[in-house]
Amino acid sequence: MEMMIKRSIEEYPSFKIFITSLHHQLYITASVTKYEADAERLAEEMYRRVADHIAAFSGQIILERCFGKMDFRTQLLANRSDLFRRLNIETDTPVTYVEGASCLGGRFSGIQIRVLKTTPTAQVRTMMSEGISKGRMWKTDGSTFFLLHDIRGEVAHSGEHRDRKTQSEMMFRQAEKILHAEGAAYQDVVRTWIYISDILDWYDDFNVSRNKFFSEYGLLGNAEHRGEAEQKYFPASTGIGGRNSANLPATMDVFAVHRSPESSVQIRPLYGRKQRSPYRYGSAFSRAMVVEDAESKMIFVSGTASIDEEGKSVFIGDAEAQIRHALQVVSALVAEENATLHDLCETTLFFKRSEDVTLYHKVAEQLGITNIPSVNVIADVCRDELLFELDAALLLAK
Repeated sequence: MEMMIKRSIEEYPSFKIFITSLHHQLYITASVTKYEADAERLAEEMYRRVADHIAAFSGQIILERCFGKMDFRTQLLANRSDLFRRLNIETDTPVTYVEGASCLGGRFSGIQIRVLKTTPTAQVRTMMSEGISKGRMWKTDGSTFFLLHDIRGEVAHSGEHRDRKTQSEMMFRQAEKILHAEGAAYQDVVRTWIYISDILDWYDDFNVSRNKFFSEYGLLGNAEHRGEAEQKYFPASTGIGGRNSANLPATMDVFAVHRSPESSVQIRPLYGRKQRSPYRYGSAFSRAMVVEDAESKMIFVSGTASIDEEGKSVFIGDAEAQIRHALQVVSALVAEENATLHDLCETTLFFKRSEDVTLYHKVAEQLGITNIPSVNVIADVCRDELLFELDAALLLAK
């Protein structure tokens, strides 16, 4: 019997909560919809509503990501821990806090949480690295799944300086180290979310660092040309502007799947039609990755902006056209898997200029997607002329 996906929206005076669930999977997006001067009160109320859903689902958090101004992080996480403790929800699960001011002018933008209902064959545990919780892992269907949080390069010792390229290489090596300790490898990575401080200053150098690491770990091979870009296997990825609490050049979240020979989990990349492989212009990631099991199909869409088939920015200076183009690219991409934008269970919308969010709402209404689960934040995209980017996850029942 086909399982049904349940989708609902709860509207409150200053925020919305989007709920998507399927059997043992729960996706929660809580997004600010109205400016509130008292950001602490707003965030506390939002987290209280979210915590009620987590408690009612009787599952465990496997991913938690918060977007807000960096000076709000300490207060938010303290309030979150107090609330979780009162509801008997684990408080020491890892959290990624990303700089992402609200498009509405507030200190806080929203929350993305994924919850897994555990079973005797799908137990969740926390991965530790040097005494710090760095992610969650669970096993099911002959595969081990990993979600690493807030992975960074090492903090330099006093007086020691490491440049941004070196730090970004160390970030990838840290992810490999954690996976290796659990019997997996970086080749098992399906999706990364990378938040880069001052992205416009050094994104090209970041790509050089990533390509160097990928080459060392066998994802690139020895070929220097990009003629076979569509045949290369890369994780899906987002690379977007955003500071982190340690003031390091970059931080990332990582989703990986280590499959045993007996596993029925299928993983495959989507290369896209309206946009081709970004490796043709130096960025080593796939347009999207599909993870399919007996219950569901997940599509992880990489960060997508207004770029054409050859990798050139298009509709320069026209935010409305850039937004429409990016959404149409994603729509065409997921259509290859018989999915539509109505199957979205998690979306992040990045705006270079806060005022352009009104143009997004206009385009979304025209496309009939006014109620997709999204958090809207202010962030620089990888090119100065790009005004909008989105990343997403879609959930389909089998």
